[in-house]
Amino acid sequence: MAVDHGAEWSRLHHGLAPSPLVRRWLCLMWMLARPLVGVRVPPMVVTVVGVLLAVLAPVIAARLPLAALALVVAAALCDGLDGAVAVLGERATRAGAIADSIADRVADTAFALTLWRCGAPLWLALLAGGLSFAQELIRRRVIITVAERPTRVICAALACGSAAVGDAAWPPTVCAAVWVAATVVALAQLTRPAR
Repeated sequence: MAVDHGAEWSRLHHGLAPSPLVRRWLCLMWMLARPLVGVRVPPMVVTVVGVLLAVLAPVIAARLPLAALALVVAAALCDGLDGAVAVLGERATRAGAIADSIADRVADTAFALTLWRCGAPLWLALLAGGLSFAQELIRRRVIITVAERPTRVICAALACGSAAVGDAAWPPTVCAAVWVAATVVALAQLTRPAR
């Protein structure tokens, strides 16, 4: 029986309708998840692997920025895959959702530190990570903002890519500043009165 990826994602995300871009991402995640489900990989293993990849990125970013870029992208893939593995394998649980949320915060922190290791000022990287943490803490309504996880992943990935092609500190600094600015807008989106 064919599964409507968009409908399943919507059910798990409080009724939000996925955009066409999200639908494409979901199709990719479900396609990649099928072999993992076939060999009975627990979703929690995918979550833990994603966290380990994210945490390793800032450790190597200064010396091996291209490898750090690969780790950031792989960690983001794991973040999408764990949910797909859970749903396809009929292993979606409340504990898994909580673990995924904690893993996301750890990865966000690691990505912020990756900005620093690529050349952004430490204070700006910490501000980016701290604002993202605040954004997720105050999220009371199901609202998609301009500073969701893909924004953070893109900023970290671009910082790694720029560090791989040159020593200039301004590109990673711009990535960190964009992260901060987007998150400030997201906080405004989350705190304005509901209509």
